[in-house]
Amino acid sequence: MAGKRINFAGSTVGEPWWTIGEIVAQVLEPHGYQVSIAHESFGDNNVRWITGKKAHIGVTTPVLMQSAIKGIHEFQCERHRGLTHIATVLRPNWLALAVRHDTGISDLREIKRKKYPLRILAPNPDPESYLDTVLRHYGTNLEEIQGWGGRFMKWSGRLMGGHVREGTVDMMLGNIYLGYTPHNRFWYEATMLYDMRFLGFEEALIEKLVEKFGYLRGTVPHGLFRGLERDVPSVSTDAVYIYCLKNQPAKLVRLIAEGLDNNSELFKNVRSAMYYERDQVWKNSVIPLHPAAEAYYRAKGYMK
Repeated sequence: MAGKRINFAGSTVGEPWWTIGEIVAQVLEPHGYQVSIAHESFGDNNVRWITGKKAHIGVTTPVLMQSAIKGIHEFQCERHRGLTHIATVLRPNWLALAVRHDTGISDLREIKRKKYPLRILAPNPDPESYLDTVLRHYGTNLEEIQGWGGRFMKWSGRLMGGHVREGTVDMMLGNIYLGYTPHNRFWYEATMLYDMRFLGFEEALIEKLVEKFGYLRGTVPHGLFRGLERDVPSVSTDAVYIYCLKNQPAKLVRLIAEGLDNNSELFKNVRSAMYYERDQVWKNSVIPLHPAAEAYYRAKGYMK
């Protein structure tokens, strides 16, 4: 750390992780800190930026954090150690699956029966990804679909392509939440331009996703987007973790913990729904709480 310059591992400008970086910057500014928010540290890159010491503070989901610690999925053959928790911010976020009505598909098992050349928009095509897990549960896989003439397109908040607007997407599998952000814009575009059929996950698939990736059971709420006419069984993540390496100075960690607590109203006026809850802010089931943050939360009586 050079003087009081802090690098924050965030995500694409306008995304929730970027927004949290902006809030951290606001609470540290009165103490003389200058915070630079990195947009290249999106997705699984976030943990790599922290353990690679390219950033001092980061924010990520419990699912990605768990995979990084265990060295699985996106983090195979990687070791990410020495991480510690500063604060938990609640942020409702579901995994949603939708297909265009004009495909005639109402059950993903029909893909194989029809040898449908499905054009899929999803974040990750790799084996053992949640796309792979979902497709295999319903009896097919991406390689097979591509053999029938199908196509994979990568879903990313950094992708400025017009796949949805151009009508080249038949199926979408990705995070869905409230807020028009670079990542979530695909849901707004698809549900306004086309009739989308949202498909619920079967119980056995939910169990696989919970066990394999660390998701929580969840329900995509009706009315969130056009076409969501009923609550849809799925999985979710309900929070993000603000974190750092355990050797970050106690003074900095305490200033962040205290600053977020004293300025919790900042979370009420942001681009997508997120919440600061004092009985939850200290909780993290994946990595330990930084001693400075723990001392603050205990002193305030939040940890019972």
